[in-house]
Amino acid sequence: MATEDQGGTPLDPSFFEGRVLIELLSWDWGLYVGLSRIGSRENRFQGGLDLVRSVELEGRILAPQQHRAHDIRVNVSPFGPDMRFSPRGVNWVGKFERPNTAWPGGYRASLLLPEADLAMMGIALSNTTKYLHIWTSGLDVDVATITSYSLSSTIAPKVKPWAGVD
Repeated sequence: MATEDQGGTPLDPSFFEGRVLIELLSWDWGLYVGLSRIGSRENRFQGGLDLVRSVELEGRILAPQQHRAHDIRVNVSPFGPDMRFSPRGVNWVGKFERPNTAWPGGYRASLLLPEADLAMMGIALSNTTKYLHIWTSGLDVDVATITSYSLSSTIAPKVKPWAGVD
């Protein structure tokens, strides 16, 4: 994954290909716990509970310019230690969806987060985090694969012109 260079040389335009910068406006941490009646007892959490945790982010796209100022909803879902990533298996950490005729409701994204890092994300969001950086396989499709993402409290000076931020 490329990172923002803090030096005086301008960034190569290819650095921004497939990249999305989102200003985070709000977030909510959802939790559902309930008695499960579906499936056999040995396949239920704690023998009989349904447990659903997720983080919902709302933001505004800052860049790239063709998507600027659009609202976006991002769902962050935790995954456990049994999930494996590989070229033949899961080879993405999320999906970025543009509005289309099948989904006219607006931009949305989904991100995977290791279960062990869910609390850390909550701490980061409640403190200084203001931006979500997403790198995709390309934004020229309705649904793009997210290959990496990060959170930050600031935008690197070299990225600000691309993001339309002073």
